[in-house]
Amino acid sequence: MHEARLVRDLVSQIDRVAHEEHADHVETVTIEIGALSHVTPDSLQGCFELLAHGTAAEKAHLAISRSRDRSAPYAHDVKLVSISVEDD
Repeated sequence: MHEARLVRDLVSQIDRVAHEEHADHVETVTIEIGALSHVTPDSLQGCFELLAHGTAAEKAHLAISRSRDRSAPYAHDVKLVSISVEDD
C-alpha cells in the first residue's frame, strides 16, 4: 500500500521534529499531496490515524492540500509543509 509507506515516513518526520522541539504532542500537521501522487486525502487521513497511534502525532489534526505542480520535486510524494507542537 503506497499510502502506508508515505504515512510511515511522515510520522517518522513528525516524531523527529517533536523530539527536537521537546514536545510530547503535535497539534497540527500540514501536508501537500504531490500532483502525480495517486493517493487521496481520505486514504491518507485513515492511514495517518492508524499509523500515528502511540506517537506524538496521535491526536494531531491533519490539514491536507493538493499541489497542481506536476514538475515539483515531490510530485509523486507527500510533502510535509508544517508541524505545530503543543507547548508544555
